Amino acid sequence: MSEHSPSEIQLDGVATEWTLPELRRAICEVTSQLCPRWCGGELRAIVLTGSLARDEATFVREGEKWKLLGDAEFLLIFKETGILPSSSTIELLGGEVEQCLLKRGLAGHVELSPVSSRYLRKMVPEIFAHELRTHGQVVWGEHQVLSLIPAFSISDIPLEDGWRMLCNRTLELLEVVNQLIDRPTNLPRDARYRVIKLYLDMATSFLLFQGEYTSTYRQRAERLRVLVESTPSRKGCPFASLRSFADRVASCTESKLHATTGVDQPGTGQQSVAALFSLDDLSSYVRLLWRWELERLTGKKDELSDRELMRRWMQLQPVHTRFRGWASALRRSRWHRSWRYWPHWLKLGWRASPRYWVYAAACELLFRLPSILNGSGRSPEVDLVLQEVKSWLPVARDRRGNGAGLSWRQVAADIAWNYHAFLVGTRS
Repeated sequence: MSEHSPSEIQLDGVATEWTLPELRRAICEVTSQLCPRWCGGELRAIVLTGSLARDEATFVREGEKWKLLGDAEFLLIFKETGILPSSSTIELLGGEVEQCLLKRGLAGHVELSPVSSRYLRKMVPEIFAHELRTHGQVVWGEHQVLSLIPAFSISDIPLEDGWRMLCNRTLELLEVVNQLIDRPTNLPRDARYRVIKLYLDMATSFLLFQGEYTSTYRQRAERLRVLVESTPSRKGCPFASLRSFADRVASCTESKLHATTGVDQPGTGQQSVAALFSLDDLSSYVRLLWRWELERLTGKKDELSDRELMRRWMQLQPVHTRFRGWASALRRSRWHRSWRYWPHWLKLGWRASPRYWVYAAACELLFRLPSILNGSGRSPEVDLVLQEVKSWLPVARDRRGNGAGLSWRQVAADIAWNYHAFLVGTRS
């Protein structure tokens, strides 16, 4: 049974006058109406998760329509004995939900993830599991289904989970980094949104390592402010000024949560557009936090270079985790279609999983990008770096025939392709 009855919201007509709660309810309503029709009697529940479940999603007006920035994320919970729908079926279903919403004046991506009840029972302590159990909302079906998630405390969440979140947001930034360079004063909305999400989840990651993690953007901004007042020195902080970082996070939090304003302007905090969206600043903040966290995860200190620090972290990765990552890559590439890459994968697999290699490539490129851009054209040193970074990827797409040689934009595109091909949608 749906949490919201059809009478609670008018689904016909254009959504120009909808309030933000109505926009949220409309997405849930359409999803809970269409999914059971496609999925049959094996579907146990539909669960809303992510920022939409926390009432922290960002909607913006585009003419007479509304647009959801980011994703509307739903878990489709099936019985353990049921067969999960194919990826093609889920893609078609998601497209139908999006089309129905678009007819009603609401545009946005709806992400549907089919899982069995066993998935909930086997969840381990992590940020996603905590936020799902705390804020997830059953919009159709068995309302107690989230009680299947094992109980755990925030202190049980491994620190690596925060570091992985930082790397994921870095990868997502690389997909739009060319826009930060080419259009710094007229940045497209999607690029601004990704910068804001990067700052917000830098805060998430940092607070987890500080033992101060909490599950909403509002609470995280407050926790940072408390830390600023209680930690006047740089002790225990990767940044030269924790106050400056907290100001950026506060500004991004305000922009993210004030939906009608959207991300066209930063918040009314103390950060200017130029400072918030500066590639040099972004690269510096990410690198400082990335190093600080890896030093704690590995037990190593400042004497190691970025590459050496990452290599040390790779060495600590359990063998079974590496194996599981490459097994996932084989499944996703349909085994027989990837045979030409197997020698390369064997070479990489001795040292780390695909996830760690893609993370290493993304961070290496972002950290070096300001110096590459500030240099005077191409150089043998830059070419060597780009070739090395490309060689770390599970699949380095063929660029032969390009007389200009390898560019950082091509490498960034390859990193993004590998991210979506092998990492998105899996914990391996």
